[in-house]
Parts: sequence; C-alpha cells; structure tokens
Amino acid sequence: MNSINSIVEDSCFILNEKFEGGIGLTSTKLKGYSGPALEKWCEMTIKLIIADLKEKYPNTVIEWDKSYIKSDYEGFSDERLDQHVKVNGKYAYLQEDRAWADKPFYTLKRAVIRNIMLSCESKLSSNVKFGLIGYCTDFKEEIINTCNFCQDYGDRIEVFSLTGRRRDIKVNGKNANWYETGFITETVVKYVEYVYKTLEDAILAK
Repeated sequence: MNSINSIVEDSCFILNEKFEGGIGLTSTKLKGYSGPALEKWCEMTIKLIIADLKEKYPNTVIEWDKSYIKSDYEGFSDERLDQHVKVNGKYAYLQEDRAWADKPFYTLKRAVIRNIMLSCESKLSSNVKFGLIGYCTDFKEEIINTCNFCQDYGDRIEVFSLTGRRRDIKVNGKNANWYETGFITETVVKYVEYVYKTLEDAILAK
C-alpha cells in the first residue's frame, strides 16, 4: 500500500466515526457537533499528510497552525482560514472548513483569499493553494465563475463536498442530516491527493 492510500484509509476510518456520531442529530445538537467534527477530521487528515511528508523529506520544515497571518502593510488587518500549513517558513496550503457552505459564505471566503494573496504576499509560497471543504456545498458554478472573474485566483482553490448533496434532502419521506446519507470516498481521495501534492510541490520548489 502506498503512502497516499494509507492516509486515505486512515482518514476514511476517522471520518466514518465522525459520521456515525452525527446520525440522528437535529437542530442545535447537529450544529454543535457538525462544525467541530469536520474541523477535527480535517486537522487529523492534514497532520497524517504532514507526517508522511516529513518522513519522506526529513530536511524540510513543515508546520501546521491556525494563527492569523500578518499583513505586509502597516495598519492592515491580519487574515486567517481554518487550517494553515507552512513549508520552510512560507504558507503553502490554507483551508476553510464549513459544515454547510452556501453562496454568501463562498463569496466571503473568496474575498478573504484575495485579501491574503494581495496583503500577505511575502508570507506565501510561490504556488500557494487553498481548499474549501464541507459536508454540503450549496452554491452553483455561476458564483464560482463570478468570483473567478471578480476576485481572481480561481486556479488556486478547490472545493470538496463530502456528501455531494444539498442540505435539504429527504430519505423515506423524512429530513436527513448530512451524516445519514454517508460520505463519498472518492472525494476523500481527491482531497488527500490535492493537499499532498500541494505540499510536496512546495517542498520541491526551488
């Protein structure tokens, strides 16, 4: 088994536990569980990737954090997303986790990414990439196209919907939360491959 397959297997095992823990939850209990469960799974998966890359490239410094990124400009705001990974002191991968990401949320985070690209440029690796991951992503290709046109950097961001469905879905006539229809393993594979390649590209960059 190669390293990426091993990471995917471990990641899916952890994610399955998170999904099982959310079955039957509704309302406030669902909201209170969903966000932290997703964020913790993302953190654990990213750290599995980092551990593998550290073993593969022992002379490379790879750091995970959640702290704010200082602007290059005095009097400007600091910026952050939910997960940050630095390679040799430069931010190489930044990610936002959101249980349910709708059009306003996506638009807002595209603006934050633009802020980071323009205001924090000296802190970033030359090929920095971004990810947005959620259980459900309820926005259409049109808003992605609009943000690509108006806010730029569309080639640097990937979106991952773990369930591949909308939030409002019924199973046997009853509302089903996102845990009750399961996750798409292929999406986990694509996510792991994307983060792994992004970090490895940063390691190998001159």
